[in-house]
Amino acid sequence: MTVVVVGGAVTVLQFAEAAGTSRWLTAPLLLLGAVAVPSIGAELAVARREEIGLARLRGIHGLRLWRFLLVEPLLAIAIGTLLGLAVGAAGTVLATRTWLDDTAAALQQPALVAAAAIAGAALVIIALSAAAALREPLAVQVSMRRRPRRATTVAVFLSVLVLVGAAVAAYRSRSASDEPDLVVLLGPALVGLALGQAAIWVIRIAARGLTPVTERRGMGAFLAARRLARADDLVTPVRLVVAAAIVGSLALSGAVSVSSWTRDQAGVEVPGARTIDATELGAVGAVDLTERADPEGDHLIASAIVRNEERLGERRAYVDAARWDAVVGDFYDGTPARAASDAVDRLSTDAAPLQVRGDRFEVTLSGIVVPAVRSINLPGEEVYSSGGGAAEVTLTYVTTANASGSVAVQLVTPGDGTPATARARVRECAQGCTVTGLEFGRNDEGVIDDSEFVVLAERLTLGDTDLLASTWAPDPASVQAVLNNNFIRGWTPPGSFVVNRTDGLQVAMLPIGAVLDVHLDRTGDAVPVLVAPVDDEAETQALDLGGDDRTTDVIGIGGSLPLVGSVGVLSDIRTSAAGSGPTVPSAEVQIVAASGTPDAVLDEVAEATGTSWRSSGAVRDSLGETYGGDQSVAYALTALACALVALLALGAGVARHLRDYRRDVASLRVLGISVGTARRAGRAELVSLTVLVLAMVVAGGWLAVTLLLGGLPLLALPVAALPLDTAPHLLPLVIPAVLSAAAVVLVGGRARAVRASTTRPSLLREEDQS
Repeated sequence: MTVVVVGGAVTVLQFAEAAGTSRWLTAPLLLLGAVAVPSIGAELAVARREEIGLARLRGIHGLRLWRFLLVEPLLAIAIGTLLGLAVGAAGTVLATRTWLDDTAAALQQPALVAAAAIAGAALVIIALSAAAALREPLAVQVSMRRRPRRATTVAVFLSVLVLVGAAVAAYRSRSASDEPDLVVLLGPALVGLALGQAAIWVIRIAARGLTPVTERRGMGAFLAARRLARADDLVTPVRLVVAAAIVGSLALSGAVSVSSWTRDQAGVEVPGARTIDATELGAVGAVDLTERADPEGDHLIASAIVRNEERLGERRAYVDAARWDAVVGDFYDGTPARAASDAVDRLSTDAAPLQVRGDRFEVTLSGIVVPAVRSINLPGEEVYSSGGGAAEVTLTYVTTANASGSVAVQLVTPGDGTPATARARVRECAQGCTVTGLEFGRNDEGVIDDSEFVVLAERLTLGDTDLLASTWAPDPASVQAVLNNNFIRGWTPPGSFVVNRTDGLQVAMLPIGAVLDVHLDRTGDAVPVLVAPVDDEAETQALDLGGDDRTTDVIGIGGSLPLVGSVGVLSDIRTSAAGSGPTVPSAEVQIVAASGTPDAVLDEVAEATGTSWRSSGAVRDSLGETYGGDQSVAYALTALACALVALLALGAGVARHLRDYRRDVASLRVLGISVGTARRAGRAELVSLTVLVLAMVVAGGWLAVTLLLGGLPLLALPVAALPLDTAPHLLPLVIPAVLSAAAVVLVGGRARAVRASTTRPSLLREEDQS
């Protein structure tokens, strides 16, 4: 038992230290060990009762008697501790090499201290058991028969204390919002021990009630009921078997929950078999790359995520909705995000970014003579602007490297309306860029502050692209900034700042020092979005790739969305890129490949991005590592050690009581009861215990998972992640129940396997003579 407890504790401690989780994950193992060791200590003292009596008859008392009793357990505990350290060191290396990135040190100081503490506690428990045996009367010590005794007051108190502790652990687990304390971490073992104790009470009460009934049903049933009501060799270890199985149910349920969460969350973040980072390209660059590498749109899709976990109202993601059905398809079937995935194709619109290619920006302007309204004019007096002046036109764009750029031309329009032309070199757009807007400004050459200066852009081209073919609109923010400027006086805004004419773009200049921003007209382009709201009253606002507000059209609300999970906004990447600035630096741009994507396509994307592909399995593993999924492994290691403790306790109980059982069968044969009847009684006893263990483990596992699993630190869930499913599931409850029942059948069957040669009546005479 020392080897098992020390080895398991050292392995879990070392693994928890390497994984960065709580060392108190060993608490259930230590508690079950603290229950198992006293029972073994008590049995050891009882087994040596005759030796104690003989030693007392020979005059051995005091310190010599204590030394006689404790030397053998001390050696066993010392050797067991050393072997446990070796087992724990090997288990640490194996576990960390299997589930963690790096192999941890075999032994460290906390593990050595824990091993010493376990050994010291075991020795104290053995000493207390020996002291209880020393206080027994000499007649009892030399007696060859061991009769069941009533539970002591201390045993009843400890049983009640376990029940109370289980209730407190369940309450604290469901109500605590911070990191769980020691009571919560002890909860699985406490609940298991409580239900194990309940199982003992149930079987004994039921057996006592059935004993009178079975007197008329046959000798085999009567003997089975009588033994279950009084015997201690198989019934008492059932408590540890049930407790260990419930800890196993909880650990297995936790592992299933973590595995399901990492699988579903990986699907939320990466809607395909592979993903590659394309943040350096920006969202528009990623879209362009998918079109070059996969022109048919069957294998690749671009996406961008702005996680923004501090301001959830701005958490958003963008996908290429036009490619979604072909690339993603039924990827989300059977997941919480299926409904949202089916609606993604509705996000696509006709809006698209204005992408051009060329290295020369050319502008042709002419001044327009318009009447100027002055606040100091006399009634009937009309004043006209000259129609000429100096102007500056700036083109703003986003490069293929997701960087902002601009180019400006300056020209002077004559007062007679003659067009003026200017050109500028734009080297960054030679390989392509995305136009985001225009800026029109003026200076003080030939005009006064309060005059209107209106120009007509007769030509605006970048390379071979005619920018006048698009519809333009003024930016209200630049106009409002002038209206709010207290230093600009005597200026009256015109009726319209921008007019899209058939012969050009008419622009009314702002006062000197102010620049009028003109962007692609998006007044009729409401951005369709899918929303997973922060709360029911939160106002949803679509943002473009650059983070500016856009007119929003909410087409669906769901609890889980691809890429953003339980909180965020999902929109089309092309619609959001129309007229947008560079993709915000906080965006995570990625290209996702469906399963079956040709290697040539994957290689082309990898070469263009300069990064490597990650599989969905790698994403899933990284999620588990990032958010503490290794804690479920530590729980599993603890549960395995608890199972070994329970199995050892059950086996030890069988081995210690096998001689007494054979003597009982021999006594029955003296009374004329056959070996076959004894075997039927043993089988009935085993069946009863097996059914009880199955029922208690399934019911107790369901209760423990329902009450405790949600409060245990399985994962440190990120904001807006999918919720962790901690509901009970069938397989994690049935598997430990079946294994524990099999242990009872196999080990207990060994205790009830009697042969005529080992239970002959002469055995009683031989023992009496000895």
